[in-house]
Amino acid sequence: WGIAAKIEGKGLFMLPFREITLEDKQAVEACGSHYYYHLCERCFVDLFMWRSHYNTQICFRDGFLLVKMTPLDGGHDCYLAPVGEGDLGDVLDALEQNAAERGIPFVVVSVAEPMIERIEAARPGKFAFSHDNEDGDDYIYLSEKLRTLSGKKLQSKRNLVNRFQAAYEGRWSYEDMTRDNIKDAFGYHIRWCNQNGCAQSRDFQGETCAIVQALHNFDALDLRGGLLRLDGEVIAFTFGCKAEPDMYVVQIEKADHTIPGAYQMINQQFVLRNCDDVQYVNREEDLGLEGLRKAKKSYYPVMRGVKYTAV
Repeated sequence: WGIAAKIEGKGLFMLPFREITLEDKQAVEACGSHYYYHLCERCFVDLFMWRSHYNTQICFRDGFLLVKMTPLDGGHDCYLAPVGEGDLGDVLDALEQNAAERGIPFVVVSVAEPMIERIEAARPGKFAFSHDNEDGDDYIYLSEKLRTLSGKKLQSKRNLVNRFQAAYEGRWSYEDMTRDNIKDAFGYHIRWCNQNGCAQSRDFQGETCAIVQALHNFDALDLRGGLLRLDGEVIAFTFGCKAEPDMYVVQIEKADHTIPGAYQMINQQFVLRNCDDVQYVNREEDLGLEGLRKAKKSYYPVMRGVKYTAV
């Protein structure tokens, strides 16, 4: 212990961050179970499937999960707020020391609003909290509304679904994603990207890698998904997982925008078949993309998963 203390005092005792693996799923979810926050970053599937894109690394300390990530803008690494059970202040101090040892600013991102109170209680006045960018906030909906599309606000969505079903009666089908049709979903992803002119972008490459990781480990990740076909050809697919006792997260959804009602159909059909035991469906952020923002707002989220930065 004396030697370890001396090493730590010299700044050489660093947290053992490493790449997240499938074998971490149970431990990650056990730590997260102490904090019912409705943010997609708290979902093991998101941490795992996007690990290469964000260089996501984790370690465990004193009952807490610690997560380090690299922002896409090439800035300094940042951390997620620790989740677990124990002395939150102690693990925050450990992260601060890790940042100091690596010569980078200590920045904690995607901090849920209730987490601010916990951090303040553990280390009063130590952090400044800000919410400077809505692009990363999650859109969270009532599951019942996405299933039924009830109410005046969602009448246009109902109309699109009804018209699709009437126009393509006997020609469309929805099927659960299985080992037998996963390759069809990935094939459609490639076609979708070619259709939308994003095949050469960095985001496409990162998303393609993430989708491959999710589909390749579909069962191990406890994912559920669905494909929408028209005349036997895939025109949409989606997948997600139960991330909290009361919430599903939809990680990926793609559809042919040239077919009216395709997006609305895959959205509704997936929720109908998979989300009847949860109150909320988190459809993640809009990334600042105007078209995506308009589409997500048009479903009238019941709340936003606001993400703060702590410095």
